[in-house]
Amino acid sequence: MNINERLEKLRNLMRERNIDAYIVPTSDPHQSEYLSDYYKTREFISGFTGSAGTVLITMNEALLWTDSRYFLQAAKELKNSEFKLMKMGVEGVPNLIEYLDENIGEFGKIAFDGENFSVKAYKDLSESMGARILVSDVDYISQIWTDRPSLRKDKAWIMKDKYAGESILQKIERLRKKMADNGYDYTFIGSPEDICYLLNIRGNDIDYNPVILSYSLISKDEAYLCIDEEKIPGEVRDYLEDNGVKLYAYESIFKLLNNIPGKNRIFLDPERTNVAIYDSINSNVKVSLGTNITTDMKAIKNDVEIENIKKAYIKDGIALTKFFAWLEVGAKTGNLNELLASKKLQDLRKEDESYIEDSFETIAGYKENAAIVHYAPQATGSKTIRNEGMILVDSGAHYKEGTTDITRTVALGRLTDQEKTDYTLVLKSFLSLFLARFKDKTNGQRLDAIAKYPLWQAGKDFFHGTGHGVGFVLTVHEGPQRISERDDSGFVENMTTSIEPGLYIENSHGIRIENEAYVKRAMENEFGKFNQFESLTFVPIDTRPVKTEMLNRDEIDWLNEYNKTCFEKLSPYLEGSELEYLKESCKAI
Repeated sequence: MNINERLEKLRNLMRERNIDAYIVPTSDPHQSEYLSDYYKTREFISGFTGSAGTVLITMNEALLWTDSRYFLQAAKELKNSEFKLMKMGVEGVPNLIEYLDENIGEFGKIAFDGENFSVKAYKDLSESMGARILVSDVDYISQIWTDRPSLRKDKAWIMKDKYAGESILQKIERLRKKMADNGYDYTFIGSPEDICYLLNIRGNDIDYNPVILSYSLISKDEAYLCIDEEKIPGEVRDYLEDNGVKLYAYESIFKLLNNIPGKNRIFLDPERTNVAIYDSINSNVKVSLGTNITTDMKAIKNDVEIENIKKAYIKDGIALTKFFAWLEVGAKTGNLNELLASKKLQDLRKEDESYIEDSFETIAGYKENAAIVHYAPQATGSKTIRNEGMILVDSGAHYKEGTTDITRTVALGRLTDQEKTDYTLVLKSFLSLFLARFKDKTNGQRLDAIAKYPLWQAGKDFFHGTGHGVGFVLTVHEGPQRISERDDSGFVENMTTSIEPGLYIENSHGIRIENEAYVKRAMENEFGKFNQFESLTFVPIDTRPVKTEMLNRDEIDWLNEYNKTCFEKLSPYLEGSELEYLKESCKAI
């Protein structure tokens, strides 16, 4: 079936129940950012492969909302279907709720699959829809997706304490103390990465995310894990049971929640709990809402995790240095393209015995393709790389020691004056945060403004976040902290974040420079506690595109010292032409 044929089948099902509008979010029962193939329902019905977006289907229209990262990609992928692109955040474009309010009748029926729809999304929708009827028990995609992929059955494995830095019992004890402090008798956890963090286990249910699809319920004296038990090998079962974790079938969570005695209080995250789960809770139980307690716990890395992440970045730095040395030689031959480059980088990472998998699909955009923020090269249409212009490579990996996320934009030959100016502006934006000192608990919104100031001064901007938390062998994007104009989370010691400003000129070039950093105490005095960012990433920053006259002395000194440190940390592991490449890349300007 092509996309339009799928739409027609879905509309036939809608007619049977007089459904006026059907919503398909990018979601699974856990509201995961990355989805297993089984849950890529929005991609199935629309053909759009980006990682974020929402589909709305009415009898007359098919619409896709997505953000600015995907405007160019979505326009290409929707081209041969009846889908219309709705550009989120663009003036004059209604959001989903506004569109429904304007186009669905006063008593119309709006449907969705409640198992893949969050409590927060439902609440936002219901508060705006007046007398319209919301139907949450409709899974039309399953009825028309005849060749749907199966769910994985890969086995879980244990994240040893020497990597995690804290045992299951210690984490559960900390969680229960926070529950008691707030008067919670139970906490429900629906996000797999939080469960894997808490129980020191990992899995392979989702590409790029070493997690297991599961639910957990923690009380004052019990810990339940609801999971497909085929995924739990004997040693993991023993490990969990020895630490007081009781195993139940995946679907048992509904019964466990329904059996909670009345007048107890349960805490859950409305953004990571689906409507079907929420509806199963005993109606006499008091429900409190907020960000998962475990989300706040795992955002602050312990000292063992920080030291392990540093080791992971040395491994990653070795692979990246080998890669760029190889790329620059290959670019002169005209035999390389973006897809070959991304595969080569993965192969180099795999050489390390602690490599698990990539932490997201590699972005390798050459010249104008780099202006597509989340561009991923494909088997057809991958651009040939030559010894001119710039290439942007955004990539990362999970190692046993930690998760990496790094972007470098590298000059492969002759550049225009505008490319050099734009590169230097992005570099200044990047350096702004590494040179900054900020009060403890400064929020991401303020840090975002510090980073963007050099670009704003030049009348330029970018429209993605400046930084995001990074998980520890979990998800590469981790909250609650973000460096973003919409973030109010306070940054405190040992939080990790990416720092990744960019600039994108459509049909010309794209630039992004990214390191991961952690928050470190800089000083404490009568005015309070002051923090700074310390880099975890060590891969040379290309200085060839830099206009040195645009940098001040502090910026030049930081850049030279950083590249010098890269040489000191990576040179013992390289030799021959790769060592020479590193030496050349780390020269002071």
